Amino acid sequence: MRKPRTHFEESVKRSAVEEFVSGRKTAQEVADGLGVERAVIYKWRVQLSERDKGARVEELESMGHSKSEARKIQSLEAELEEYKKKLAEQVLINDLLKKLQTSRASQSESELTGLIRTSRNLDRKGKPVK
Repeated sequence: MRKPRTHFEESVKRSAVEEFVSGRKTAQEVADGLGVERAVIYKWRVQLSERDKGARVEELESMGHSKSEARKIQSLEAELEEYKKKLAEQVLINDLLKKLQTSRASQSESELTGLIRTSRNLDRKGKPVK
């Protein structure tokens, strides 16, 4: 027999989704805490993001934009966010590569220094004793 459906307030749903999205808890931990299936947490995440998108369109419409303009602005904002994420990722990769290159450069200098010392020692040993 199925359990009776439980209805949750939007604030409870938002806090549950926020805990999951922030990484503080897994979806299973959040679901166990509320006594629901894990799939419900994913469903809430989608529902709330759709509501937020709709709210943003309504906000833009209240600012005097037409519905099509509001949707276009929203899509451009989403595209801008994606580009910002990609840029941040590339900056991070660039910084890591610079650090890797400087560590290799310092390593090769120490190897070169060791080679110079070894060659000097060999030159000294190779000379005849007076």
